[in-house]
Amino acid sequence: MTGMRDVIQWLLQGDISVQYMTHRLLLDADELLLTHLQERIATEGFGAAFLSRRNNQGHWGLYYYQPKWTSTHYTLLDLKSLCAPPALKPCREMVMRMFDDCMLQDGGMNLSKYEHPSDTCVDGMVLHYASYFCPDEPRVIRLAGHLLAVQKADGGFSWDDGSHKGDPHTTICVLEGLGQFDGSVPNHGIPGIEAAKERAVGFLLENGLFMDSADQRFRKLSHPYRYRYDLLRVLECLADLRTARDPRIRPALDWLQAKRRKDGLWPLENQHKGNVHFAMEKTGDPSRFVTVKALYVSRHFRDNG
Repeated sequence: MTGMRDVIQWLLQGDISVQYMTHRLLLDADELLLTHLQERIATEGFGAAFLSRRNNQGHWGLYYYQPKWTSTHYTLLDLKSLCAPPALKPCREMVMRMFDDCMLQDGGMNLSKYEHPSDTCVDGMVLHYASYFCPDEPRVIRLAGHLLAVQKADGGFSWDDGSHKGDPHTTICVLEGLGQFDGSVPNHGIPGIEAAKERAVGFLLENGLFMDSADQRFRKLSHPYRYRYDLLRVLECLADLRTARDPRIRPALDWLQAKRRKDGLWPLENQHKGNVHFAMEKTGDPSRFVTVKALYVSRHFRDNG
């Protein structure tokens, strides 16, 4: 490949979900084309393959969270990440069932079959796809309110209720959830959402986006993200939040550019271990998902200096 035109053509030869993302994030396509492409995600390629794995009980896997990564929870997250149509009936049905079966009195979610307190990291992921597929469901607002109530003093979020500090995995999951919620449910009426997002972004920036973490997976290009934090994921989240360029983001942007191959593409360096319905890409090969995200991030921070 010799230039951006070749890279775009390569992306447009991929799964219908990648075609949609390319047209939306990089080519500023009109709404008519975007709607047409998005509807096809439910009937073609990876989106259709995920939907076909649903069992006779309506679940994917064994239950809402069992097993990783083929459970209902993670499959809904995968379908949302593929930009499946928001009104997709199987997804709406299972989100509503999840609220019926799993919502606790405090507004958190227990996705296990046994009595268990909610996990803030899981709650953030649920808010992410529930806001997308069921923005008209009042319990989405209740879940968002619960998450605001458990934000730590440092601006982060943690799966550990007893901790006084945030952690990157939970914080990115909740931040994505709050961002999707604020965009999908604009008349939610909850004060403090914007401030909570700003504090969470501040937590990540003040920690240098955790670039120097001992966990080397933070600095590997992964897809899907699952619940795990990494640098590409946080850059994509900051771009989605329309975050302006900040000097503290520059090292991560330099890291991302250094990962680019000579042919203009980015590789898939890591896939988080666990059960999968099927492999969407092969580790070590150039990745259309990583490449479209990396180009989107680069474009956003180039244009928002």
